[in-house]
Amino acid sequence: MKKLKNIYILLFGALIMSSCAEEFIDTEPTTSKDASQIITDIASAESAVNGLYDRFQQDYIAGGYNNFMPGLFSDELRHSGSFPSFAEFGANDISLNNVNNTTFWTDHYETINAANIIIDKLNEIEIDADNAARISAQAKAVRAYLYYNLVKVYGGVPLSLTGNTNASDIDANPIPRSSESEVYAQIMQDLSEAVNDITSSSNFYFFNQNSVRVLKAKVEMEMEMYAAAEATLEPVIGEYTLASSYSDLFTGTANAQETIFAVNYSDFDGSNYAFFFLSAGGRYEVAPRASLLAEFEDGDERTGQIINFDNENAKQIGKFKDPGSGSDDAYIFRYSDALLMYAELLARRDDPQASTYLNMVRERAGLDPVEINSTNVVEVIAHERFVEFYGENTDRLFTLTRLGLADDALSAKPNSTYIAERNNLWPIPQQEIERNPEISNADQNPGY
Repeated sequence: MKKLKNIYILLFGALIMSSCAEEFIDTEPTTSKDASQIITDIASAESAVNGLYDRFQQDYIAGGYNNFMPGLFSDELRHSGSFPSFAEFGANDISLNNVNNTTFWTDHYETINAANIIIDKLNEIEIDADNAARISAQAKAVRAYLYYNLVKVYGGVPLSLTGNTNASDIDANPIPRSSESEVYAQIMQDLSEAVNDITSSSNFYFFNQNSVRVLKAKVEMEMEMYAAAEATLEPVIGEYTLASSYSDLFTGTANAQETIFAVNYSDFDGSNYAFFFLSAGGRYEVAPRASLLAEFEDGDERTGQIINFDNENAKQIGKFKDPGSGSDDAYIFRYSDALLMYAELLARRDDPQASTYLNMVRERAGLDPVEINSTNVVEVIAHERFVEFYGENTDRLFTLTRLGLADDALSAKPNSTYIAERNNLWPIPQQEIERNPEISNADQNPGY
């Protein structure tokens, strides 16, 4: 476990991050300070939250890999480059030592640990209760988002809820896998607490009340708690407006009127989206799959973000423009996401208003209106989400698995390995099995 110990030591050294002494809701997470300045008061706690969002910028959390890996594994992206580890995701046959899979797991748990430390310290120090709850809510929202990503691709995972600040903590507290239902229960607990305590700030580069509501509604929909999800999401509807055109969303900076939650990147803290998507200045490692291209209706303006759309061998996703420094902001939740979620929820109970919300998104794309109801809701929502959010996040894979469409979509991919026993999950990294005495080969996901 030596390497794992070193990871946590380095993590603790990087935890307390700050760009200035202002409240975190008014700053952008960029720089760090020494861990000896541990959380002792409101200012240092807010600096730690800045550091947590600095970690959130990592490639495997909000950066490009957050789309590349699920996109390749689903029917969204094809592997157009040379990385063998990417090829395994594209072929749906991930090795136990796949470096991308291992790093995805590690980066998520390192950031969960950073959130845990903040929550723990706020319970230990003397601090105003309202401020403690407000700051802790940020850490709980981030932790919930990270566990949501993990449970969606691995199933049940270890639930680490206490911060490890030194190597001996790891040895003393190995954690077994929890069930999917236990992970979802913890996510719901974090979000239920966060939504009551978090700020209602309009700063969309940090979790706020509306972005927590969207995440909570997503989890409730995963759990088929549709009435609860509708009630959770309802306050968000009408609070934002769609960007005038789809192209307005992809100028490098998150669109102010449509963004519910985005991650701020700059010339100094860039992502690798554009570098991997584009050939000019990048390496063109991933490209739109034929199944995505075939999904667009004639006249859909969203195809404008696919470069060389009519060139069979040179199509590229062009939503991200800066392959050099990776300064393009990355969306986590947009208002179109909330509208399509709300349309689905209303359609499931045959509310005629469902079509109104769906068609707001379609009309922005230059398409004629359609009707959605309980008889076609799965088909229509899967289609609309595919063409709206391609190349941005985990949405396609997560939608396929939630709606029960993944088996058909993944088994139809050419030159891929489809093993039904795997239940469309990724393997627990072999590194974790070797380092964690509470997880054995018998705990590996079936089919690996």
